[in-house]
Amino acid sequence: MHHLLEQQTKRFLRKDAPLPQGWDMLLAAVDDAYSTTDADRQRFEHSLGMISEELAGLRANLAERQLAEAQLEHLLSLLGAILESTTDGMLALDRDGMIVRFNQRFVEMWNISDEIMAFWEHQKVVEHVLNQLKDPGSLREKIAYLQLHPEVESNDVLECLDGRIIERYSLPQPPGVDSVGRILSFRDITARKRAEEALHREKEEQKALIKKLEAAHNQLLQSEKMASIGQLAAGVAHEINNPIGYVNSNLGSLGQHVEKLIGIMEAYERAEPNLSAPSLLEEISSLKREADWEYLKQDVRDLLRESAEGIVRVKKIVQDLKDFSHVDQAEWLCVDLHKGIDSTLNIVRNEIKYNAEVIKEYGAIPPVECLASQLNQVFMNMLINASHAIGEDNHGKITIRSGTGDDMVWVEFSDTGKGIAPENLKRIFDPFFTTKPVGKGTGLGLSLSFGIIEKHRGRIEVESEAGKGATFRVWLPVKQSREQP
Repeated sequence: MHHLLEQQTKRFLRKDAPLPQGWDMLLAAVDDAYSTTDADRQRFEHSLGMISEELAGLRANLAERQLAEAQLEHLLSLLGAILESTTDGMLALDRDGMIVRFNQRFVEMWNISDEIMAFWEHQKVVEHVLNQLKDPGSLREKIAYLQLHPEVESNDVLECLDGRIIERYSLPQPPGVDSVGRILSFRDITARKRAEEALHREKEEQKALIKKLEAAHNQLLQSEKMASIGQLAAGVAHEINNPIGYVNSNLGSLGQHVEKLIGIMEAYERAEPNLSAPSLLEEISSLKREADWEYLKQDVRDLLRESAEGIVRVKKIVQDLKDFSHVDQAEWLCVDLHKGIDSTLNIVRNEIKYNAEVIKEYGAIPPVECLASQLNQVFMNMLINASHAIGEDNHGKITIRSGTGDDMVWVEFSDTGKGIAPENLKRIFDPFFTTKPVGKGTGLGLSLSFGIIEKHRGRIEVESEAGKGATFRVWLPVKQSREQP
């Protein structure tokens, strides 16, 4: 019997009281009803439990979905903000090449009207953009190609009818993104392009200016060289003209003497058949007296000797010129600096002999590895500058000394000229700086000399006091390093 039915029956009947007639059936029916009801209750409670579990799962899923939707909304808001904050015009196309999204910058860049934007018609937007390009077909073909080749990266430059230059760029979408086929970015680079063109023009102008400066510099260097060559030519011409002059004069006199000698010899030839003829002998004697035969014989010998000496002197001057320029030696060689100074002195002799006495106080120095012709150019600049410092109307001394110290050789040029003002001492090696009158110097002599000595890994020291002359000491290494400067 069901426990509930048993409890109710005991409440109304005594424990040992017999059951009324027919109650057995009633109790059986009631007990069956209780059992059925209890089973239904258990099934109902089980169903409620299952429903409760499903509801709990649904609530959890709903919370997750709400969180996911909130995160998605935040992400979309972030992406939208990023899309709108970029300075590039952005255009998103789906897999079929249709517009799915664009930002405000894209609208502003291509001046898309509100009428077109109101309906967001793909074809109208595309045509509006293409109509602003100089070559719309190129962009149309490029977009069609990119739709067929989603893996291709692409960029190009678009020229607009209004003069703007737009840079277009597109990257392929990563795998798994089905809603978007292509994202095209458009950037207005007109200002940048114009700045690049201006910079390019400026660079070209700078290159042209540099070429002009180089040409001017080379021209000035050439002018300095030509000035030096002119000084050399004047000195050489003067020195050569003297011996050539008296050689020419002697040869003229020698020609006249020879004519007289020929006359005497012809007379002898006529008298040879009959030397006993008194008249012919008298003629010969008269000719010898007129020609001063004894003097003539001696003078002819003297003239020939002097002419030979003149020619030797010309050869010496030419050799000194060759030694000065070293036209046959353009390599680094070990040379005797004293010999180079002597050759230079012979070349510039005409420049300095009228206002300066040259005193040589050479010391014992070893041969120096150098470019001899360039060092001779330095020596010439030093000597000419010393002569100019003394002045044309004065007479002074130029002392040349040499010696060694610290594995180096030094050559010193001292003059008794007007000296160098203190404010000019630091500028004398600057290109184009000169204190000489206009037409007397280019201001490149000492600058070139400084560069030559620097090339030889040497240095130039200067001591001067205004009114008391100047001393330039050139230091040079005896040997150059294995790698030539």
